[in-house]
Amino acid sequence: MTNDGRARWPVVVAAGAGTLVALVAVVLVVNRPPDTPQEEAAPPVASGAADPVAMVVDDGDTVEASGQVIAAPGKPARFCAPAPVPAIGRIDDAPPACSPGIDVTGVDPAKLTGATVVKGVTVGQARLRGTWRAGVLQVTDQGPPVSPTAAEFDDTVPCPTPKGGWKPGGGADHNAMHQYIYEQHPDRFRPLRVAHPDGPPTGVTTGPQPTEVTVVEVVTGDPAKEEQQLRKLFDGNLCVVAAPGRPSIARQEQLREQVTAGLDPLMSDPVNGIWSVGGDDEFTVGLMMLTPKLYDQLRVIGFDLLRPEPWLRPTTQR
Repeated sequence: MTNDGRARWPVVVAAGAGTLVALVAVVLVVNRPPDTPQEEAAPPVASGAADPVAMVVDDGDTVEASGQVIAAPGKPARFCAPAPVPAIGRIDDAPPACSPGIDVTGVDPAKLTGATVVKGVTVGQARLRGTWRAGVLQVTDQGPPVSPTAAEFDDTVPCPTPKGGWKPGGGADHNAMHQYIYEQHPDRFRPLRVAHPDGPPTGVTTGPQPTEVTVVEVVTGDPAKEEQQLRKLFDGNLCVVAAPGRPSIARQEQLREQVTAGLDPLMSDPVNGIWSVGGDDEFTVGLMMLTPKLYDQLRVIGFDLLRPEPWLRPTTQR
């Protein structure tokens, strides 16, 4: 238990390698009531997310991550966070560098996975565990990197298979339906998505493609009546379902503008190490680590909707 009452428990780490020069991300976030000075209870957590409290890194914590390690003679080794790297301005034979990243002590360059030497600088991959102390990772355990967990996406078809089965393909033109939903009635619908009842595409993209079903979620109104109208505009495979209470296309747009004002300053400050934010109803924040200060700043925006995915995470229970 930390001094401020935050409970701690193990967190599964899933990170990759990479570096960052600069990146600006656009974020969608949904509304929440403002915090008050009296509010002390832990905020709700976005559906499917680990509690952000367990991800906060305090000085003296045992932490772990996987990523690229850069070891240059006469300099502290650097451990690189998996942030995207723009290719513009990159010189192929230049020694590698990373930002954001952290200094590490106790790493063995000879034990890095896939190690190479570029102009005297050793570069490789590793999973490092150690003590976070005064802005430096003091390595106590080193091993092969852990591959990042693949992002999950909804590919389900929430409608029964029609009599006679789904039509092959399903990629008919739906500009008319798109205009009806996004331009004429964005307050009634959720964003369209395409699902594959026989499984998603794999392998080459030429030749016959898997069956596609366009899923339409109706936030307000009668789904049966909307389906009648939509079938006049679209002759492909269609699945229309009710989604009451979920944010509509119009609501998402309103809330994007509202919350961007809170997140933009955090992303603009490189000290925070935030390199990406994205999502629909639950918004994933890619960042180097969740410090106590950054935790408090994100909490104001709302952990009921934000899903922090820090690269460096605590591994001990206190």
